[in-house]
Amino acid sequence: MELRPDQFQRQIETQPLARCYLLAGDEPLQVLEAADALRAAARHQGFDEREVLHAEPGFDWGQLASAGASLSLFSEKRLLELHLTDKGPGKPGSAAISDYAKNAPDTTLLLIVATPLAASARKSAWYKAMSKAGVAMYAWPLPGARMAQWVEQRARANGLALDRDAVALLAEQTEGNLLAAAQEIDRLALLHPNETIGAAEIAAAASDHSRFGIFDLPAKALAGDSVSALKTLAKLRAEGVDAVPITWALVREIRMLYQAALAARANRLDAMLGKIFMPPARKRQLGEAATRADPNMLAELLRRASKLDQINKGAAVGRAWDELVTLTLGLAGQPPRASCLVSNRFQ
Repeated sequence: MELRPDQFQRQIETQPLARCYLLAGDEPLQVLEAADALRAAARHQGFDEREVLHAEPGFDWGQLASAGASLSLFSEKRLLELHLTDKGPGKPGSAAISDYAKNAPDTTLLLIVATPLAASARKSAWYKAMSKAGVAMYAWPLPGARMAQWVEQRARANGLALDRDAVALLAEQTEGNLLAAAQEIDRLALLHPNETIGAAEIAAAASDHSRFGIFDLPAKALAGDSVSALKTLAKLRAEGVDAVPITWALVREIRMLYQAALAARANRLDAMLGKIFMPPARKRQLGEAATRADPNMLAELLRRASKLDQINKGAAVGRAWDELVTLTLGLAGQPPRASCLVSNRFQ
C-alpha cells in the first residue's frame, strides 16, 4: 500500500508490521523521522538485530538475497536496511528488490530508504513490488495550506501554543522547509514554555536567528552571494550543526536548479516553474539562477554530493565540511575545481 507520512505514523502504531517498507521523498525530515519511528516499532516487536546495506556503485545485489535468507545468530527477528543513492537501484538492483519483495521472509523486516525518486522510478516494477508486499511512503513537499497545518500540529506536539498569525508567519518564513520549521519550533518551545506565541515573538526570534538557519544557506548560494553563504556555513559549523541536514538542504537545491537549468535550455523553464509550489520570490530567484547555470557543472556537483553522502555515513574517507564548501560555492556558480581552493580557507 502507498501512504502519506501522516498516515504512515498511524499505520505502524495500530497495525502489525509489514515485511517490506520503502521510505523516500523530497522532504528529508519526514523520511528520517519515519525511518526512526519504524526502527523503534520494530525493536518493540522483537526485531532486535539490525543490518545495514549501502547500494553504492559496484554493490553486489546478491547480498540482499543472502542477507534475507541467512539466519541470525543473535535474534529470531532482524531489521534489514537498504540505503539507495540518488541514482536508484539500476536494473540489477530493481530485479533483486522485486525478487526479494515477492519472497520476503517473515523473520526479516526490509526497510529501503531513498532520496527523491524520479517519476519513472515511482512507476517501476521494484517500487510497485515493495508497495504490494508492504508499505511505500513518499514524502512530497507540502503545499501552503498543509504546511501551516503541519506547523500547528508540530508545535502542539512540542507543547508550544501558536496563534493563527504566528502559524502563518512561521510557515511563510520557512518557505516549506520542514527541517527549518522543526528547528525553529524546538527553539521557540525552549524560549517560551507554557506561553501562547504570536506573530511578534516569531518575528523577533527570526531577526536573531533565521539568518543562520539551514534553509538560509542554499538561498544565499542560489542568489550568487558566495561570501554570505560561506559565512552562514561557518556559523552553522560553529553552532555544532551536523553535516547531514546541511547536505540534504544543499543537494535538494542543487537538484532543483539542475532540473530548472535543463528546462531553460529546452525552453520549458516557465512550464516547469509553474508546476512547483514555492513563494513567488523564490521562483524568480530559481528562474534567474537557472538561466545562468551550467547543467554540466551541476551534474558534477550532484556526483560530489553522492561522495559526501558516503562520508557522512562513514562509508568513505573525506572531509565533510570541505565538501559542503564545494557544494555551496558550486551552487553559487563557482566551478568545483575552483571551490576546492577556497575550502582551504574555511579551516
